[in-house]
Amino acid sequence: MTRLYLIRHAEAEGNIYRRMHGQYNSRVTRNGLRQIAALEARFRDVPIDAVYASDLFRTCRTAQALCVPKGLPLRPEPRLREVSVGIWEDIPFGELEWRCPQELNRFMRDPEGWHVEGAETYRQYSGRFEAALREIARAHEGQSVALFTHGCVLSGGLHRILGIPHDSSKADNTAVTLLEYENGVFSPVFLYDNSHLSEAISTRARQRWWRQQGGKFNLRYRPAAPADAALYHPDFTPAPGDRVWIALLEEEPVGYTALSGSGLACLYLRPEYRRRRFGDQLLGQAVSVLRAEGAEALHIGVPTANLEALAFFARHCGSPVQMDDCYTVYEMEIRVN
Repeated sequence: MTRLYLIRHAEAEGNIYRRMHGQYNSRVTRNGLRQIAALEARFRDVPIDAVYASDLFRTCRTAQALCVPKGLPLRPEPRLREVSVGIWEDIPFGELEWRCPQELNRFMRDPEGWHVEGAETYRQYSGRFEAALREIARAHEGQSVALFTHGCVLSGGLHRILGIPHDSSKADNTAVTLLEYENGVFSPVFLYDNSHLSEAISTRARQRWWRQQGGKFNLRYRPAAPADAALYHPDFTPAPGDRVWIALLEEEPVGYTALSGSGLACLYLRPEYRRRRFGDQLLGQAVSVLRAEGAEALHIGVPTANLEALAFFARHCGSPVQMDDCYTVYEMEIRVN
């Protein structure tokens, strides 16, 4: 009998920036690093003989929770990758809700009936996932193996091999599923267990407030037009060459993000939309644009007197690289190795 621990990657950019990241290569968040530490503690006394991971950065980084302390090599396995979503890659969820709500609903609830240009079908991605599981299980007969993968392909794969309903939302970041494999048959021991995560670091717990509202939360963006100047904070005037995107909640402008070169010129939310994690999504728009342009880091300068902004950027960037009485400077790495 082979024991297979199937582990979803730690919290990554798409989870908090609210963007569709299938095989788009993104980074783990600072909260994701806390989840990785908790996962390492969970497996400290659990025997593991081999570690496999999707070859995307977020899964390989999460797999270090087991590889490093146990001294095991990481075995990249492309068949454990997330679903390729074709033309939807890195599109904000708010844009998909606005432009193609029926297709997005089908993606969430009926993946066997979903398809967009350039994307994998359910049959394709669940088939490659099952093939990888069977091959790995046969190669490690009598051993325990950890496999690091992604929410949607895991949900589709478990539906295919176990017949359980599709529900990728059940798998918290770093949630663990244990299967036993013997004589060609998979048997579940437990599914999507996140008991190693406190509510303070669980992605599902941190997002519970807006999931329970049942309302709109995901932003979309459009390039700013001259008429949008009325939306700007009084202290902000775009310089020549600045790029500004207006953030919309359905049709309502809620704020904007502005870039000057590789620096964040301004990130602004109207007061009634603050403290609701919309700022994370605005930051995500800046990261997405700069990464596509080939930038390796986002440079951020914050007035030192703005304590709310300092707390926000410290949460995303960690310690500042420079600080004086007037300005605090952060450097946020966005390169994905």
